[in-house]
Amino acid sequence: MTIETKPRIHIPLMSFLMLTPVIGIAGTAVYTYMHGFALWMPLLTLGLYAAVGISICAGYHRFFSHKSYEAARPVQIFYAIFGAMAAQNSILWWSSSHRAHHQYVDREWDPYNIRRGFWWAHILWIFHEHDAPDVEGNAPDLLKNPVVQWQARWYKPLVIFGGFGLPTLIGAMFGDPIAGLLWGGFLRLVVVHHTTFFVNSLAHYVGKPTYNADVSARDNWIVALLTLGEGYHSFHHRFPADFRNGIRWYHWDPAKWFIGTLQAMRLARDVRATPAPQVEQARMDAALVAIEPHLDSVPEHIAEEIRRLIANAKTHLADARALWRNYVDERSSCASSIWKTTRRNAIRHVREARRQWKQARRTALAVA
Repeated sequence: MTIETKPRIHIPLMSFLMLTPVIGIAGTAVYTYMHGFALWMPLLTLGLYAAVGISICAGYHRFFSHKSYEAARPVQIFYAIFGAMAAQNSILWWSSSHRAHHQYVDREWDPYNIRRGFWWAHILWIFHEHDAPDVEGNAPDLLKNPVVQWQARWYKPLVIFGGFGLPTLIGAMFGDPIAGLLWGGFLRLVVVHHTTFFVNSLAHYVGKPTYNADVSARDNWIVALLTLGEGYHSFHHRFPADFRNGIRWYHWDPAKWFIGTLQAMRLARDVRATPAPQVEQARMDAALVAIEPHLDSVPEHIAEEIRRLIANAKTHLADARALWRNYVDERSSCASSIWKTTRRNAIRHVREARRQWKQARRTALAVA
């Protein structure tokens, strides 16, 4: 497909994505009204949503697409089976397309480019036939992964027998296979689809560009709640190899907690987290984009004060980065616990840098 060529509509896929909400929402409501409700029905939806959702967020996204950690083979198999049940294509296709999204974000070759409109990014892009993603160019590591290759071969049976057969079987155990299919199959699928789609649309449309003012990705706590922590999207686009999306302890990010649990169980290793000074540098750089246009319109003595605060912040961050490098070296040497003091000093400089640049921002905006 060339840039100038408008892709054809993928009729079967469009029909599937239009019919599943009708069956999943209206069909489930009508059937439940006519045949009765039981607690196991929503619990089935939630249970399968959690297994499938974590396989997309922690698996397809953070492990396979971004290699933010190394997962044991049983964990990869879990991701492959339950991730297929999301009916969002194979690991190979999904991850390669997602890597293209990061490479070309907001540009022509971004598959779900928000510049083409909210609904294009949310779902319309899926309705069209696209060239196969460049897996040889951007996903050679996945081509060598036997779990990825196995899932690619068996993807459709996994969708059918896992995504729809498993909930039907569970429903049969409770005496109502159709309710199992509707609640655990179709309704769960609709929820998984559109919460995932919100990351491509709403998280590029509404929120704060906390860490990178140059791209459309936004931090949106509502999307984080709707998904399993994928809403802190400005951070993710700035630091895609980080295993976290929500970096604060109070940020809703179950995928982060799941990966941390895997690490504690020795089922994950080499978990990658961005150093605190680097994170703070990105926050400050994004904030300065809002400050700098005001400097020419404020009194000179105030502009000088703002520049002084910014310079101080940069100095503290430079000290923090140097200390953080020392902390990493000291901790890896295992010679003593001196690294704890070094880390505390680095964090102290990060906090002081934050205080300085936030004061600069408040001063600039107050007189603008």
